Amino acid sequence: MRPKEALLKYFGYNSFRQNQLEIITAILEGENVLSVLPTGAGKSLCYQIPALISTDFSIVISPLIALMKDQVDSLNKLAPIAAFINSTLSFYETEEVLKNISFGKTKILYVAPERLESIDFADRIKSLNPSYVFVDEAHCISEWGHNFRPSYRKIKDFINYIAVKKISAFTATATPEVVKDIVNQLGFRNPKLFVRGFERENLELNVTLTKKKKEKCLELITRYKTPAIIYTASRKRAEEIAEYLNLHRLNCSYYHAGLASEERKKIQEDFIEGKTPIIAATNAFGMGIDKKNIRLVIHYNTPGSIENYYQEIGRAGRDGKTSYVYLLHEDSDINIQNFFLSNSHPDKSLIQNIYDAICDYGQVAIGNLSDKEIPINLVYISAYAKKEISKGLLYSTLRILEGAGYLKQPNEFNNKTSIKINLETNKLKEFLKKSSNSLVKVVMMHLLREYGSQIFTNSVQVPVSKTAKLIGLTETEMDEAFMILDNLGIISLSKPISKENVLLTSPRVSSNRLVLDYKKINESYLSLRKKIDQMVDYVYSNECRFKFILNYFGENNSDYKCNKCDNCRTQDILPESSNAYIREILLQTFYECKNQISETSLNAILLGTSKTEKYLKLDTFGTCANYNKNDIKLVLHELIAKDFLKRDSGGKNISISSKGLEFLKENDLIKDELIEQPNYEINLELFNLLKDVRAKASKKFMQTGYLICPDEVLKEISFNHPKTKNELLMINGFNNRMFNKLGNDLLEAVNEFEKSKSQTSTKTKIEQRSIPGNIQETLKLLKKGYSLKDMASLRKLSEAVISMQIETILEYEPGTDVSNLYNNKYYDDILIEMEKGYTDLKDLKQRLPDDISYPLIRIAVAKYKSTSHSVSSTPQRRR
Repeated sequence: MRPKEALLKYFGYNSFRQNQLEIITAILEGENVLSVLPTGAGKSLCYQIPALISTDFSIVISPLIALMKDQVDSLNKLAPIAAFINSTLSFYETEEVLKNISFGKTKILYVAPERLESIDFADRIKSLNPSYVFVDEAHCISEWGHNFRPSYRKIKDFINYIAVKKISAFTATATPEVVKDIVNQLGFRNPKLFVRGFERENLELNVTLTKKKKEKCLELITRYKTPAIIYTASRKRAEEIAEYLNLHRLNCSYYHAGLASEERKKIQEDFIEGKTPIIAATNAFGMGIDKKNIRLVIHYNTPGSIENYYQEIGRAGRDGKTSYVYLLHEDSDINIQNFFLSNSHPDKSLIQNIYDAICDYGQVAIGNLSDKEIPINLVYISAYAKKEISKGLLYSTLRILEGAGYLKQPNEFNNKTSIKINLETNKLKEFLKKSSNSLVKVVMMHLLREYGSQIFTNSVQVPVSKTAKLIGLTETEMDEAFMILDNLGIISLSKPISKENVLLTSPRVSSNRLVLDYKKINESYLSLRKKIDQMVDYVYSNECRFKFILNYFGENNSDYKCNKCDNCRTQDILPESSNAYIREILLQTFYECKNQISETSLNAILLGTSKTEKYLKLDTFGTCANYNKNDIKLVLHELIAKDFLKRDSGGKNISISSKGLEFLKENDLIKDELIEQPNYEINLELFNLLKDVRAKASKKFMQTGYLICPDEVLKEISFNHPKTKNELLMINGFNNRMFNKLGNDLLEAVNEFEKSKSQTSTKTKIEQRSIPGNIQETLKLLKKGYSLKDMASLRKLSEAVISMQIETILEYEPGTDVSNLYNNKYYDDILIEMEKGYTDLKDLKQRLPDDISYPLIRIAVAKYKSTSHSVSSTPQRRR
């Protein structure tokens, strides 16, 4: 079969997209291919078609279980040609998949990289003789890329072991540095490299500097419609924006890793099917989402790298129609990313403390090596280190120690039951001869045949499910036999307690003698720190947004303009007159401050938001209140670039340079003596209200706020609280010209302020009959359309208890819809019997089909009783 025939047969397309056929041809010719194709460019088809038309099966290494399932389901719509093996499958199901491969039924096998660590699995794959190995999301192999996964580093060992030469890799986001690392890590020689342009012609990129993010999201969704995705940096933010939009009658669900798997699955399905038009989510959402008509992607918080940002915006407009991308930025977003960074890079002292804590908890002395798994006790480790250790910081440390060869985290393949026989050979024979327990005899004989003499001297790991299958027992019977033998002292049994364990791989050493690559750890930190800085550069860049992205990924084009982004549509720089004004104000501020100040402090001074006493006295305080941070930042960066200002060695604080001082002197901007302003005990709340009044006047008369009414005068007003025109005109510095522009508005603000402070309102608490708190969650799930079974699973309660809670809900809210709980004619059947006069649950159960459970009957009776007084509120029977 030829590629175009396979394209039509399996995917229903008549022609390939740009570069697809070229990539497929190179793969079929046996080349090592590395394809860097942006999200939505059809990279999965580039490896699926060679796999489908080859004589043997092919392996696709993919990092996400959900992504595997989506692609397998999509491929199997026509015929069962694809399968996956991961932790969700039982031993029997895995064996069934491998059997189908050997029979030639399965052409594509998806596996997670962690699965490749099992030597047994590698042997089985080797015997099946795969044609190709395809590495998807290949950027995960590089420590310089995003979403690095250590298990990807072991792919090369697996490939060498099974002796496959035809290997190709695919990724949607990779810088030239990461591309080079992928090639080295996979051992490619003279690979065919395909890098498709990163421009998406139908996307309009925008950056908005705002603190009113909820309101902005509402505005954007109203303007550009849905479907829409809102990406947030935290679970809390996702929940908050979803709640806000729902309050404004926009149907929005939130999605993050903290939700139960059943709930995440339903939310995802509802979004794909169009039932939920808006999703507010962390970056846990989106991988493998095949929804082509997403019209709007909003980043509620600034991401930590251009790679993450580009991957997420790539989910918009896959149907080729115009779609919109907005990044809502504020400086605190970068603080969030810095927090994430600091929690993924422990220092030397912390690594040593965590290593000692683990060894002490496992009671392992220096020089000794334990063959038992050591549980990870986060509380103990935090107490030992004398600081709160987050899970992210802990697992980063474990990864470093694992990479250095001191320990390892057991996975599903080596996290097995360990057994050692305690009796000598003769005594064991005597025991087996006398034992009447056939189960014990069968198990022991298998262990002796399988592991020989080594099981008498060392603990051996026994895969329970696999062994049970070989013997013909259930896992429960195997466990029972092991427990009997352990209780009798015949064997020493060690069962895995949980996945939160580690195993030492070398004898314990003094922590100050740990040999770690601190240079590499520091380089990793600096690399990620640079990515955050580059993301900030993108936010404040004046050049074409797509040009910035293209340059980042190595496609340098000095003449490029997309003509669609916010920077291309409007020349986002200040007029020269404004630049000159801000330039002078900035230099004067740094001169007056004398000492170095941070960019944050500078913004607070110029915008008039600082509450620091010494800054309130500056002549330049609040003088740029009518500008925004972006205006100030642009000029600030210009002054630093031209050496009028200079940063300290840490890059955080800024001060004026000799060149800047010279500029102030030449332009007669330096005062011989700084006059200290009176230290008023101003009412900051009123002062800010007055500044809002001035800002409106500034906009109305198209003049700077400082010209309309200086801050010093506003301070006087906020201090004296004038209530009439005469009192206002008596304020030092205030004149008729100012009064004509904003006098009445100022007086109104002062009077309203006084009124609000003088009024005291006593709120009458009205006791409302509300649903008990313990069943509020059930009500939420019921309103979202969950089945009785799913609600019971999510709440970890029985269906009977859930039905009783719904019974209570109906007492409080009779109009609550319960129709989604009933399939076919169940509700009608129950209703018919109730109308005959039967309301007792037991009587109804006897008169109804067996598959109608007591919980469903209870809910139907409660609904009937709660609405029996009102015909209009009783659910209509289904026809």
